[in-house]
Amino acid sequence: MIARANPSEAASASAMADHPHVVKIDRDGRLLHADARVAELHHALGGAEGEVLAIPALLDLARHAMRLGMRLSRPLTIVGPKESVDLWCDCEPGAQGIDLRISQWRERPLPEAETAAPLPIFAPSSETSVDIRVDPLGRILHVQDMVMLPADWDAERVTLKPVGALIATEDGAPLVLADCHNGVRVRLIGDPRCWTLYRTRSDAGAGWNLLLTEAPAAPEPQAAPSPPPLFDGERLAHMFGSQIGPALRQPIGRIIANAETIGGRLEGPLRSDYAGYAGDIASAGRHLLALIDDLADLEAIEASGFSAASEPVDLADLARRAAGLLALKAADRSIRIDKPAEDESMAATGEFRRVLQVLLNLLGNAINYAPDGSMIWLRLDEGPDWASVTVADQGPGLSEEDQQRLFNKWERLGRSGDGGSGLGLYISRRLALAMQGDLTVESAPGQGARFTLVLPKI
Repeated sequence: MIARANPSEAASASAMADHPHVVKIDRDGRLLHADARVAELHHALGGAEGEVLAIPALLDLARHAMRLGMRLSRPLTIVGPKESVDLWCDCEPGAQGIDLRISQWRERPLPEAETAAPLPIFAPSSETSVDIRVDPLGRILHVQDMVMLPADWDAERVTLKPVGALIATEDGAPLVLADCHNGVRVRLIGDPRCWTLYRTRSDAGAGWNLLLTEAPAAPEPQAAPSPPPLFDGERLAHMFGSQIGPALRQPIGRIIANAETIGGRLEGPLRSDYAGYAGDIASAGRHLLALIDDLADLEAIEASGFSAASEPVDLADLARRAAGLLALKAADRSIRIDKPAEDESMAATGEFRRVLQVLLNLLGNAINYAPDGSMIWLRLDEGPDWASVTVADQGPGLSEEDQQRLFNKWERLGRSGDGGSGLGLYISRRLALAMQGDLTVESAPGQGARFTLVLPKI
């Protein structure tokens, strides 16, 4: 039984607002104690003795505090049958239940249009009927006979759920109580049977009583076009490069910049281990940016109609540029890069930035897998109608089986330690093909690897 306090009816509105209201519910959400005003609101919203608290905002906050196992405090707004209430609630979960202490209670009357006159009560006779009590906002408070309903209509699932989420019109649209008439045919989510619905105001003048009676099935209506899905995975898959990627790059870029400032001791002295931590943060940020770039490129190359530009490029110049960009990374491991001479050139047709992207990927992989102190060669070659640049290293080499899998999407070949995405070579070959060229590999275990980008001549 709900314990109620008995404040004087002559208490002023300001005193009621400042008087703290104490509420206690058990771990299942059933109301154990409430003072007079909260208990009155609970009953006005369709709640009864010993039932789940029928004030949705308070119940949601209490359940959230229970899940987190911590005290929560926040402002709430409660909508009653004739008024809305602004309040502050402190919610403290415990072993036996949840204590709610409510203060700053401020009531505002709802417009007159919100309190409609009661409708006539319909009570058709049927042995297969279900009584459902709904609050003024259209949320289910109580179902009298769960046995008649689908098996997954348990009390935890249906309590405070909108009627439209569980009851649909005969054509499949969510039920809207204000728009339906008595005797309308409805269907329950997960139940093949057809029901007839009758609605009326409750005796207290708050919310609705719904009476469902089983009805004979009507002919199936012609299937209506499916509404667009709430989660469109295909559309999301094409948003990375244009929306998601740029949104991620900005905060990650700030992380890298701040970490490099800290690690470089630009703002003053810093312990060496902290500087090392900052360097690790910047390195991880750059790795994330590389993954974002890979995913954006993957989206681009797999989009219908993707093509690369066709313009004159100098493979020797691009090879020297790639070597210059990765010179520090190679020097960290004492790896030497033998690049084309400054006066050497090799004309081809392709897209400048895409060719450079492929060469950076090939040279970066060579540095990753070549032994310390070894050599990497960038060599040019040409034929009657083609030109090529080869990246050769002294790494562990690749078996024939690995070479067959190397250009597959997400393929790591067991090399998970470098944090790569498994997309670099897949993207590089797709780019080479888009430029009317190709990317090939020659290797053998223990004999290094030679990746060759071939492009058409001008």
